[in-house]
Amino acid sequence: MPSSALWWLTDWRPGWFGVALAVLTGSVYGLLLVRGRRGGVRWPWWRVACYGLVGVGSLLYAVCGPLQVHRASIFWIGALQVGVLSAVTPAGLSMGDPVGLARAVPGPAVARLDHLLQGWPARVLTFPLVASVLAVGSVVAVFFTDYFEASTRSPLVEEILVVHLVGTGLLFVLPLLTDQLLPAWASPPLRTLVAFGDGLLDAVPGIMLMVSTTVLAPAYPGFAGLSSAEALWEQRWGGGVLLGVTEVVGVPVLAAIFVDWVRNDEREARVADALADGPQPEPDSQAGLPGTVEDQGEDQGDDQGVRGRDAAGGRGLWWEDDPRFADRIYRRR
Repeated sequence: MPSSALWWLTDWRPGWFGVALAVLTGSVYGLLLVRGRRGGVRWPWWRVACYGLVGVGSLLYAVCGPLQVHRASIFWIGALQVGVLSAVTPAGLSMGDPVGLARAVPGPAVARLDHLLQGWPARVLTFPLVASVLAVGSVVAVFFTDYFEASTRSPLVEEILVVHLVGTGLLFVLPLLTDQLLPAWASPPLRTLVAFGDGLLDAVPGIMLMVSTTVLAPAYPGFAGLSSAEALWEQRWGGGVLLGVTEVVGVPVLAAIFVDWVRNDEREARVADALADGPQPEPDSQAGLPGTVEDQGEDQGDDQGVRGRDAAGGRGLWWEDDPRFADRIYRRR
């Protein structure tokens, strides 16, 4: 391990793959921002900051910075890199809401994007249970097969690992933070519950590493010259680091979903208020005049009159027209 803590800032080894991946990820979002601004789209600055600093920034740090330099020599740093690529980078990119930005930009590409996202492959892969199992299962496979060892020996396997971890992470987080990617029943409260459950599931790989009684990657280069007890101790450190990263990242994701929940309730309340305060139907000029038919039958048929007006399309009780309750009330016509 380096003797000075400055290596967290100074040890960089940019490679063509890491630089190209970061540039591609950032330039696509930047192009959408430029086109959106020309079309009058005002995109929140905090989304841009999350995408650029947390998403692209963590990706660049993991594949070109100290995590890349020391991943093959210090096991817990390799575990930290896996945690960043599978949890931090997908969360940052998803908080930038690239799908929402693409939909806001005018142009024919929006229809093609929606067609792709509404297809059955995308719906299956982004279904919360499927996506969560894929994400967690990918991290388990990294350490409990030869995947991680092979990535330290082969640049191609390492590149596949990076794309694999970021991709499976996005399959779960992106739909939770993007409108209309999940089925209609996935309301904000349910998405909050799903994110909380996934946070518990994300702890599994780290805990499995921590409680393992055997060295899972005996051919790992960093274990050369170490005894089995020393290698096992470092492996457990890696499990603790992995557990900490995945659990800490779950907090801002839950916060973002909760904020969306609050905003969704506010939008529904404004719609309900607008319907309740809408224009009232003008009364009939003859209604209520002494001696008219309506006046003579008023005392005898109030209930029938209310039902009649409702059947004729008049306003009923306010909660019958409230979109939040309309599907829950059986209205007899």
